[in-house]
Amino acid sequence: MKTIFKLPCLHICGLLLGIFVISFCPSIAAQGPTALDDSPSADTVSSSSGPVAESSSSSLPGEAQAPEHIGPGVTRSTQTACDLASPVGCLRDVLHDQAAIWTAPARLRGRKLLWLLPMAGATALAFEYDVPAMNALGPSPTRIRVSNDFTHVGSGYVLVGAAALTYAIGRLEHKEGPREAGMLSLEALADATLVVESLKLATNRQRPFVAPGTGKFWPDDSEIYTYNGSFPSGHAAATWAVARVMVEETPGHPWLHVLLYGIASGVSIARVTGQDHFPSDALVGSVIGYTIGGYVYHHHSQFYVPKARFITLAPLYNPATAAYGVTLSLHP
Repeated sequence: MKTIFKLPCLHICGLLLGIFVISFCPSIAAQGPTALDDSPSADTVSSSSGPVAESSSSSLPGEAQAPEHIGPGVTRSTQTACDLASPVGCLRDVLHDQAAIWTAPARLRGRKLLWLLPMAGATALAFEYDVPAMNALGPSPTRIRVSNDFTHVGSGYVLVGAAALTYAIGRLEHKEGPREAGMLSLEALADATLVVESLKLATNRQRPFVAPGTGKFWPDDSEIYTYNGSFPSGHAAATWAVARVMVEETPGHPWLHVLLYGIASGVSIARVTGQDHFPSDALVGSVIGYTIGGYVYHHHSQFYVPKARFITLAPLYNPATAAYGVTLSLHP
């Protein structure tokens, strides 16, 4: 009986989550680019005239359109948008995404390189304490069962179902916000899955429950080779990718953002407490998903408006105390 009712319940939870997110999808401009971004994409719309409620085009999404002038210095891309009605456009976007994602390290310059330092340090520490952390958790059937039940929220059928429902409602009600949110979530899922599965095959790391529980990369015995390696966590990457897209598509709703990121964090932690992944697997998977979700939104959303990012360094003098100093202003 337990197995019979588990999947329908989780499907319902995923659909309810999708409906909850849909109600907060006004399709307003969001924040700046991620570390993968080099420049705003031609697929984006830059406007200083304020929020955009719905697409002003009468053509269906996915159809090729003539350049559309929206405002001063603003034109909508003529490139065929990714939509389930035009799978060729989706395939093109995913292929472009993959090329940009895998070559991103070669294009990192300046301040973007600074973000690698804390990430590299955190990953190194996670690798160092992976085994001690798992040993410290100890055996707990109840914790493992509860953790594994919760991580179903980050399973493909739940995330795809929520994204597809968001897309379908936006399509049926002719609302560009939900349609784009659902479509970009599906695209981010595809990108994250391709990246994670490639890394799993390349690293071939043993799961924590595989004896002796050391999480060895490329074990000596070739018979232990698996297509379902531990590094990185696919559940964490997928959940964070969808959460990032949904957050970017729903500006002005901080409590919804807390909920979405809280769910993503919970899935990442549960993959460790459920003894399915080491801490480093969940950490790297989360970063991959978060970054890919931001990349997809910033390069394919028609509502994304980039903001200037810069660092200002200026001298400072206080006449009252005759003190000198330096001010540093960071606009991330």
